[in-house]
Amino acid sequence: MKVTLQGMKIRMSQKLCIIGLGFIGSEIIRNLDKFRKKIELSAVFDIDKKKMEEITAKYPKVRLMTSSSDFDDCDIVIEAAIQQVVKEIFNKIVKTEKIFIPMSIGAFITDEKIYSNYIALEKAKRQLIKFPSGAIGGFDAIHSIKQIGIISAKLTTTKPPIVFREQRYIKENKINLSENEKTQVFKGNAKEAAKAFPRSINVGARLALATLGPEETSVEVYSDPFIKKNIHEIEIQSEVGVYRFSFQNNPSPTNPKTSWLAALSIFDTLENRICEE
Repeated sequence: MKVTLQGMKIRMSQKLCIIGLGFIGSEIIRNLDKFRKKIELSAVFDIDKKKMEEITAKYPKVRLMTSSSDFDDCDIVIEAAIQQVVKEIFNKIVKTEKIFIPMSIGAFITDEKIYSNYIALEKAKRQLIKFPSGAIGGFDAIHSIKQIGIISAKLTTTKPPIVFREQRYIKENKINLSENEKTQVFKGNAKEAAKAFPRSINVGARLALATLGPEETSVEVYSDPFIKKNIHEIEIQSEVGVYRFSFQNNPSPTNPKTSWLAALSIFDTLENRICEE
């Protein structure tokens, strides 16, 4: 935030809270030194109390939040948990006008109320919600293409079987994850994909919000036993041209469902879309 003192503009450090202390939340905390004097870790929340206690052991000044919505004294809220958390705090985020960086972007297209409320937000309030690029990119080009119009947008995601084995969608649909060949496990739109894989296909939601929306953005998901990376391929057709982007991401060291790049995209959001504003 900025304050004025005797005609001089002074940038004070902004107070940050992090909801979710898995790989992404922990990675953010480990790298906050690069934002010294600009962003200060003020509060954390996780349903795992042990994880919160581990944070305060290292950072005794950090406050343990009593719930996911206990962020009144913070300027920036990062959600690195699950879609349900976004649903729980969205209305308060909008009302209190905090800067909001959600990782579980799927909530914005699976929940009709959140989606309609987000689309209806006045520009100033919508700009307070900063979507990280996550495990994909190319959004500068996508935004340029959108000025003329996008005919079709498609995401093809391929991950190792280990990512899918315990997922409810796979079990409920009795999908066989072959160890011998590549298998299609999903075909539909981004909204359906975000519901089927709420923790691992948030990139579909990110692409949908940047292109044709949740129901017109196509998504295909594959399990491939011969790869170790999380691969995302985007194809966009427009009157401007045809565009293909391919991202072959190493999974995070502690969570194979999450690409390492997803955590790194948070730092870019903080540095270029918050600290420099």
